Amino acid sequence: MTLLQVEGLAVDFPIGDGRKVRAVEGVDLRVDAGEIVCIVGESGCGKSVTVRSLFNLLPPPGRRSEGRVIFDGTDIDTLSAEQQRELCGTSVGYVFQDPMTYLNPLLTVGAQICEAFAGHVRFNRDPVAMQRILELLGELGIGDPKRVVQSYPHQLSGGMRQRILIAMAIARRPKLLILDEPTTALDVTIQAQIVDLIRVIQKHTQCGMIFVTHDFGLVAELADRVYVMYAGQLVEQNNVEAIFNAPQHPYTKGLIECVIPVGESAGLRTIPGEVPNLRMPPPGCRFAVRCPRKTAECEAETPPLETKAQGQIRCFHSGGDGASPAVDVGTLPRRDDRFSGIRAEDGDSEAGSVTVEAATKYFPARGGSFGSKAMVHALNTVSVTLEPGEIFALVGESGSGKSTLGRLVAGLEMVSGGRIVIGNQNPAKRLASGSKPLAQMVFQDPYSSLNPRKTIRHTLAQPLLNYKICRRDEVEARSIALLELIGLTPAREFLDRHPHELSGGQRQRVVMARALAAEPRVLVADEPVSSLDMSTRAQILGLLQELRRKMGLTILLITHDLAVVSTVADRMGVMYLGRLFEIAPAKLGVAAPLQPYTQMLVSSVPLPDPQKARTRERLLMNGEPPSPLNLPSGCYLHARCPKALPTCKVEAPEWREMQPGHHVACHLY
Repeated sequence: MTLLQVEGLAVDFPIGDGRKVRAVEGVDLRVDAGEIVCIVGESGCGKSVTVRSLFNLLPPPGRRSEGRVIFDGTDIDTLSAEQQRELCGTSVGYVFQDPMTYLNPLLTVGAQICEAFAGHVRFNRDPVAMQRILELLGELGIGDPKRVVQSYPHQLSGGMRQRILIAMAIARRPKLLILDEPTTALDVTIQAQIVDLIRVIQKHTQCGMIFVTHDFGLVAELADRVYVMYAGQLVEQNNVEAIFNAPQHPYTKGLIECVIPVGESAGLRTIPGEVPNLRMPPPGCRFAVRCPRKTAECEAETPPLETKAQGQIRCFHSGGDGASPAVDVGTLPRRDDRFSGIRAEDGDSEAGSVTVEAATKYFPARGGSFGSKAMVHALNTVSVTLEPGEIFALVGESGSGKSTLGRLVAGLEMVSGGRIVIGNQNPAKRLASGSKPLAQMVFQDPYSSLNPRKTIRHTLAQPLLNYKICRRDEVEARSIALLELIGLTPAREFLDRHPHELSGGQRQRVVMARALAAEPRVLVADEPVSSLDMSTRAQILGLLQELRRKMGLTILLITHDLAVVSTVADRMGVMYLGRLFEIAPAKLGVAAPLQPYTQMLVSSVPLPDPQKARTRERLLMNGEPPSPLNLPSGCYLHARCPKALPTCKVEAPEWREMQPGHHVACHLY
């Protein structure tokens, strides 16, 4: 039964002087009851705008200007604003990407779920409401729901907050559930839990679902039918098996090839170029400028959306055997001289080595009773050495201590115990003295890392002048060289832009250029690609490899994506609750993990193959990680580990070298 039918959808955003940007154009969409429909494409393709416009939830001045939306037999445009709100409140659930943006920090979880289905927040005084909330949390696999309902959003993990948002969305048993990038930037373990949760919801409620994503791995895990969007237009639609086995549009084929396969030796692939600016859309096919199949016809005429076999395709030269736009990152054109004059600080051959010896880091716990001396154990006796010019990947769930270790290496925090040196110098003391830093950070969210009021020119000039890298009259030339170094060309055109005028991938490149401006020996990249499209992700990872090769940088790559690790890193370390559990050569550690925790991380990575993704067995951990305020005895993992032995509860495992370079801390060995 058809639940949602969308015909000829168009969305406009006025930009003044009577002009408008058409962000979505001519989109047809159908969702059947009990079906999961995935909308996929790069950032800027109109996915989120499409789903928000269905029930007129676009922020002004955006509006749905054309098309019909028929939901459960009712034309949405025949309803008043009040009737539309009532319909959305009872029959449609939305789950957005960032739960902290949509959860009220001043209300407990129970109050917010209660408000979603009962219209009030007094759940403690309403036994029926309390029982309903506890049932919802139980259905979503949340342990200790009586504690969770009394918690505030900031007291919960990212995956827990996302499940609370889902609980609010399904509280009234909607007929349609819309999930807009609900797993972006989450750990692979939490992502796997959300995927399993979506399947459970579908099985028990038979509601229709729209899942918006840029990750074709998740599409393979979830979708029944797939809609591929590019530059505001639908370019291909078909069932998930046909999309993966025989993609017809070159863009679809390229996106699938950009997925980084876990544990395989395939190189990084990307689609060169970017989604066009819809303020000035190109004539003809919007993908033509990036397409290897283009002809003069493509550049002059817009291909119609045609129905073929089971699906639809918008392409003059469709077909599964046609050329793909995806290319190896290593084949992208480079200028051989663009690294000249920009190098990590000269010195002895060990200048880029990083030595971490029994490093610990404690933070005083916030809140609690007056005078409380509770401490958060963020890092617990971690020892590891990074060789000069090495890419060392640090993996683990949120809260495992990866970012804390990264900040210590960068000198942004002082260790509570042990020591960290780069070469033979203390990075924190070096930074505190005002000298040029030994290490620089690249943070996860490039937009929040850049001052929105300052141009790129100012952003790059600051470290150049602060650390006396060059004279004031050389700043512009140096800034241009930095932008060319990280692949933003023509560089001079970017200097006077603000962050909001750049794409996500461009902003991340600017953050990297700013980090390199100080000529560090070590680059600490903290989840630098977790929120980027697959194509852009490959470009940034390829850039990290090139920087290491040409500049001799040592790179500490913090990530939760094991597919990235096996493709990019030389070695990997696996962290849990502030301790290292396994260190291995990257490819070996992913292909043959020894620690059950590492095995669980590997088994949680999405597979870009619908059949394999839905038939494989995952190694799942029980419950949530313990609180770092009250660490368990013995092996920190024993309460969650399906392979735990009696000795795991009382004795911490020792490090053992199972084969050259492959060390593990586990009683199983």
